[in-house]
Amino acid sequence: MAAGVKADTMKSARAAPPSRRHARRGDEAVAGIIRASADPDAREGRLPDAPVRPGMTKRCRRWLAWLIASGVAASVAYTNRRALATAVQLMAQAELRWLIPAAGAIAGVYFCRAAVYSIPLTVLGYSFTRSFLWATALVATSIHQMIPSGGASGYAFLTLALNRRGVSGGQASLIALIDTLSNAAAVATLLLGALIYLAVVGILDPGRLSLALVPGATLAGLAAWLYVLQRDRRRLTSVALDAARRLARALGRRWSEEPVRGFLDEYYAGKDIIRRRPGAFCRMLGFQYVAVGGDATALYMAFLALGQSPPAWVVLLGFVVSMAALAVVAVPGGGGSFELTMSVFFSHHGIDPAAAIAAAILYRVVAFWIPAVVSLVILTQLRHRKRAVWLSPRGPKGGER
Repeated sequence: MAAGVKADTMKSARAAPPSRRHARRGDEAVAGIIRASADPDAREGRLPDAPVRPGMTKRCRRWLAWLIASGVAASVAYTNRRALATAVQLMAQAELRWLIPAAGAIAGVYFCRAAVYSIPLTVLGYSFTRSFLWATALVATSIHQMIPSGGASGYAFLTLALNRRGVSGGQASLIALIDTLSNAAAVATLLLGALIYLAVVGILDPGRLSLALVPGATLAGLAAWLYVLQRDRRRLTSVALDAARRLARALGRRWSEEPVRGFLDEYYAGKDIIRRRPGAFCRMLGFQYVAVGGDATALYMAFLALGQSPPAWVVLLGFVVSMAALAVVAVPGGGGSFELTMSVFFSHHGIDPAAAIAAAILYRVVAFWIPAVVSLVILTQLRHRKRAVWLSPRGPKGGER
């Protein structure tokens, strides 16, 4: 009897080809049915930890954007190949001694950004050496430019670096957010204020004014959106939890809401402390203005190395507009968009195209490529360095962390 049943079972198994959903037999089939009833991923036949299409789609879009931007830059370079060849000749004849003060100005930029970090850290009861904050500013800025993510990469590194040295996650994120807001506010106000002044005195025509207002308005809008969003705790909590749920669904995982809520509690606790010091943000804004001035000074030194002396306001506007374009174009290192925007801007303001291209390249060598190489060395040192201790009386004593 048992043999007959077994034979019938074998015949039916051979007669009916197994489907995808019922390919497994015995205990594996039962376990699969149980998982399918409890897990939507299993019902769809997808492993929970398997890579999903949304992530792949985002990566494909990012690479596609990089290819498009690089292709546009290459096309423009080919179209202006004569000016580019002349620019190479100008760089070969440049007085490189002017790049020494340019490098000093860039180093000062990172000292200003380190001071920006130090202000809220001091208010919250933390104390770090200036060398650590300078190195952190250098690496965070380099990562922000090398990894295109709308500023999230530099934001994430700053949060991670501070958190690894004893700053709570919420407060570290608060410091990074305040740094982002102060930088956006400084660049936007500089650009808008300069453009309005130039329009009033009649130096800049309305057509150029409307075109140049776009980057400043974009930065101002971004800063205003972030500020309004974080003012309402319930709204920010809802946005953060919704983003966490969408990310969890995209990755095929389930996460607890407690870490997000705890993070926001730390964030708003730190915000309440900083709110008692209204002058702190003004000081941060002042250092951001000085940092932008340092970048513009380095760019002006690049022009001096080529024997050019354009008006200071043209150099400042060209730098700010190019930085805004770099923030919009999400490709590694800008994909040439920074140099392209800068050269086009200066060409439209009476500067020889070849000189504009050469100055943009020299500036990027001093302000991006050299710091990027230095940041790799600093990043290795930061990874092997022990945690710093809280030195402020308001924080835990040394040895508790």
